[in-house]
Amino acid sequence: MFRRIRVLLVFSLLVSVSTLSQANPGGVGDGVFDMQCGGACHGDSSLNQTSSAIIEFEIQGTPYLEQPISISAVASGSQLGVYDSVGMFLLTDTTGHSDTPRDAGWEILSDSNGGSNNYLEGIIDVGMDNFSASWTIKPTELTTTTFYVSIHHGGDDIPYFGISQGFDLEVLPIPDNLPRIAADFIPQTTRDLGVETSVKLETEDVSNVVIEWKIEGSTITTVSANSSEDGTWHFTVPASNQPSRLQWRAILDGEGPSQITPWFTLVAQEPPFEVDEAAVYLQSVALFIFVIGIVLTLQTRFSRDFSDQKQWEQTEAIIGQELSNNPPPLPNGELPQGWTMEQWEWYGHEYVNEQEVKQ
Repeated sequence: MFRRIRVLLVFSLLVSVSTLSQANPGGVGDGVFDMQCGGACHGDSSLNQTSSAIIEFEIQGTPYLEQPISISAVASGSQLGVYDSVGMFLLTDTTGHSDTPRDAGWEILSDSNGGSNNYLEGIIDVGMDNFSASWTIKPTELTTTTFYVSIHHGGDDIPYFGISQGFDLEVLPIPDNLPRIAADFIPQTTRDLGVETSVKLETEDVSNVVIEWKIEGSTITTVSANSSEDGTWHFTVPASNQPSRLQWRAILDGEGPSQITPWFTLVAQEPPFEVDEAAVYLQSVALFIFVIGIVLTLQTRFSRDFSDQKQWEQTEAIIGQELSNNPPPLPNGELPQGWTMEQWEWYGHEYVNEQEVKQ
């Protein structure tokens, strides 16, 4: 019985693992993925079908070394209106391996979902047939890179895949005295709800900074940034009481030609749920001990039941004893008076012994 329970537990574990490893037609969430996720993100890759979506993209900014530019893409088509979840990739190759911007020497500073991922997912609103995404990226080496935008969506466990034509970007060296963002600047991408946010901007060869910011569906607001120390500027954006996306860009003035940065995205969201790792660890240990206790209890119980059964079940011993009986020869070839053959088989030895004593 215990062996059956153990087999059942192993079988249940295997079933649960196989269930979790199945492709998710609803997507996998934002992340840094190669194009090979095109099958795994929205269904079985062996069932890939071509998407009818049309992909258009736009590049803003000059690709100077260590300076950000913006890439925006829009996928449209009647087929997209059928599905809820859509994913879009920014890629630097089409082989399905080592094809993220980082693999080609580019760093993603921010994306339109408030992260720094090359793969973005979103929901198409009812009645809409397009999906858009944008990335702010910067080159970290002098190189020429071919970029692609890929669309992924699925339904009924069937993934659909589409990819744009490639577009080349040649990285240029920075001219002398060019007003620019500091090479190690990393923009803030998220903020908590209900909190007024002070944003810091680090620059080089800049004497004045003007900020333009906007929220989806609103007009552009212009403010002057304040300089706190050499090359560091601050500006404040008002609090948001509901999840929203705020975009901002900087107009940089200095001795060289004025520069306008690409739009950076700042997402207002609920504070992330904080997990006490120590508490989770202790709970896991407690659960493990509890399960082990149940298994040992069941093992002890079934072992005791089996022992009791062997103790009270004497059929085999009795049968063996019956087979081992060897009655003595009958006196004068006949049973004593009043005896039966069954009595003689069991008690014949005692009768013979008594007769020998009398003699």
